Amino acid sequence: MAKSSTPQGASVSSRRFYDAYASGYDAYLRGHDGYLLAVEKAIAEASRGRPDIALLDVGTGTGERLQRLVAELRPDRVVAIDESPGMVALAQRNCPAADVRALALGDPGLPSAIPGAFDLVTCLSNVLGHVPRDLLVPGLRQIRGLLKPGGAFVFDVNNRYNAVSYGVVSVARNVLRDCVLPRGRDFTASYRADDEVLRTRVHLFRASEVAVLLREAGFASARIGFRDYVTGEERGRFGGSIVVKAVNV
Repeated sequence: MAKSSTPQGASVSSRRFYDAYASGYDAYLRGHDGYLLAVEKAIAEASRGRPDIALLDVGTGTGERLQRLVAELRPDRVVAIDESPGMVALAQRNCPAADVRALALGDPGLPSAIPGAFDLVTCLSNVLGHVPRDLLVPGLRQIRGLLKPGGAFVFDVNNRYNAVSYGVVSVARNVLRDCVLPRGRDFTASYRADDEVLRTRVHLFRASEVAVLLREAGFASARIGFRDYVTGEERGRFGGSIVVKAVNV
């Protein structure tokens, strides 16, 4: 996720933002290696060590992270989607074992475009924070519909109460705002592409909000935890990003 800011510049769609950000995204992720590895360990545990799984990665980005998962899990089938054609091009190069397609979560044509069912679906690095709010529950229902019975959905989202990342004052302000605006507020991510500053709106989640969204989408079982965004260590609700494992029961 790009740094939160409010610079002057062009307000663009998430797709346009990540097309521009594609070439610099890996450098950003390298600053969070401990966190990324902790989440990937949780994904490996969710696969239950089965060597014959079908894996779907939603919002795959550059594909390098997916390639690490493929090397670890050795799935029989790998499909990945991303709304950004720029990211799709990188993912096709970085994870040649995957069938990578330019599709957005919530697109009505998504289920028919990806036939078959999956044992494991991943959606990483706050991808859900870029999904339009009115498409969040429909998108989560699409994921549930693509999972086999007993299949796992592992994802992480930015926690609006993460005082370690955003500071105590900002989080206290968010808590007060949420008393008035229960659905919370978005923030602006920014990225300088050559001489142009691009901005896009991104949603920060609360754990209780995530639980409600999952219930509305039909997930009856979910484990919600928190991980330090740098080290990956387990934290409390004010100390890390939200990491979730939901099961299609």
